[in-house]
Amino acid sequence: MSKLNFYSQDLSPPSSLHNPLSKSQQNKSFNYSRIWLTQKKTDQGFTLIELLVVVIIIGVLSAIALPQMLGMIGRSREAEARSLMGAMNRAQQAYFNEKATFAQSAVELEVPVGNEKHYIVFVNATNDFTLGALQGAKGKDNATNGTRDYAAAVSYDAIARSYKTVVCRSIDQANNYEIIGLRPIDTTIGTGRVAGATGGTNAQCVQNAGVETVEELN
Repeated sequence: MSKLNFYSQDLSPPSSLHNPLSKSQQNKSFNYSRIWLTQKKTDQGFTLIELLVVVIIIGVLSAIALPQMLGMIGRSREAEARSLMGAMNRAQQAYFNEKATFAQSAVELEVPVGNEKHYIVFVNATNDFTLGALQGAKGKDNATNGTRDYAAAVSYDAIARSYKTVVCRSIDQANNYEIIGLRPIDTTIGTGRVAGATGGTNAQCVQNAGVETVEELN
């Protein structure tokens, strides 16, 4: 009897082997696995190589864009000097029409100076009928502000009875765009020494002084 019971035992595999997961259960299992893998990947963050690549890209872009941006800022600041040089040239012509000579200070020209943010503006202290009228704009800190020195001149041709004016700008990068010899003397009345331009009977920019002509009017 016991032998018969032994052979009558149920030796079939577990029911789970005959009844695999349903479709919905498989989908749930797959979704749980995908969420777990996604969270695991998110928790890992960036690798050191990825961070280094980002830093290098930012550095390259900064190296390209920063000088251009600073140059644009400097050019906007130079508008202060260039507009004043033009105004002084015109004022010198008006002064000459009245006095038959040129002014030797900004006070004589009645051009308001002294409140400039990036420049010191002045008139050549030795201007006269023969020398012509020279004006200058000295940058307060060209290296930091991205600015360049300016000089200007007015000449009068007595024979032709005509004026000529020029505005000059430094191109001397080696000296932070300073015009050598251009310096203020008395900022209260706006006088100084002007270099980089000549007046006489033919106003012009002195090329070997490291300047370029940015404006010339006959």
